[in-house]
Amino acid sequence: MATARRSQPLVAAPRPDSRPAIAITGIDFSYGHVQVLFDVDLHVQPGEVLALLGTNGAGKSTLLRVLSGLEAPSAGTVRHRDEDITRASAVDRVKRGIVQLPGGKAMFPSLTVMDNLLAGAFTHIWDKAGLEERLGSALERFPVLRDRLDQPAGTLSGGEQQMLALAKSLLLDPDVLCIDELSLGLAPVVVQQLMETVEDLRAGGLTMIIVEQSLNVALSLADRAVFMEKGAVRFEGPAQELAERDDLARAVFLGTDGG
Repeated sequence: MATARRSQPLVAAPRPDSRPAIAITGIDFSYGHVQVLFDVDLHVQPGEVLALLGTNGAGKSTLLRVLSGLEAPSAGTVRHRDEDITRASAVDRVKRGIVQLPGGKAMFPSLTVMDNLLAGAFTHIWDKAGLEERLGSALERFPVLRDRLDQPAGTLSGGEQQMLALAKSLLLDPDVLCIDELSLGLAPVVVQQLMETVEDLRAGGLTMIIVEQSLNVALSLADRAVFMEKGAVRFEGPAQELAERDDLARAVFLGTDGG
């Protein structure tokens, strides 16, 4: 139904500068005495979609946690829009627009869908008009959630839960959205729906880093790919080039070693 006033988009157009949106340089990280990241460099340009690939244990999710401020590196720097945020808290990074959608069930199962959305929009909770705008936009993007606002999130299907988790992430106005395992455990038809949403975000200029086990999903969404193995970057280049490298493709699918 047409309305007199359209909701504002959840993501802004790319900024007209050439500074990396994210610059990770020389990152080392250890869990106790076990080092899992080794001198990792990663740069993401504004509006770029980067696929971060590798086998289980390669260090992909750990690198996202370092970027999001959930883990502190033992060496190296993290910069956002040319500002050093290496020691910034996870909350401060969210306020800057670095938002992570974690793998698995990234929602509160006992809360209703609406309460989950309100929790996701916590940085705007005092801006009633702006909050209503953002909620309206989220429900336009995921209309299936509109009919389930009073339903406990834990009773949603797996695909609906992932839609809710993605909607929550977008309510935080991401400048850089990190998605960890978008397709994990979901039916192909649901994955296709989510991929269409991510494609729409990409067309809107949102910078994204996507960790994904499915090579087909990752390379269909990404401009550029980084392949990690044993906590280090082994390949970096255009997504299409990785798709044409049978040796690396086999490593993504069949490798078992990790750091």
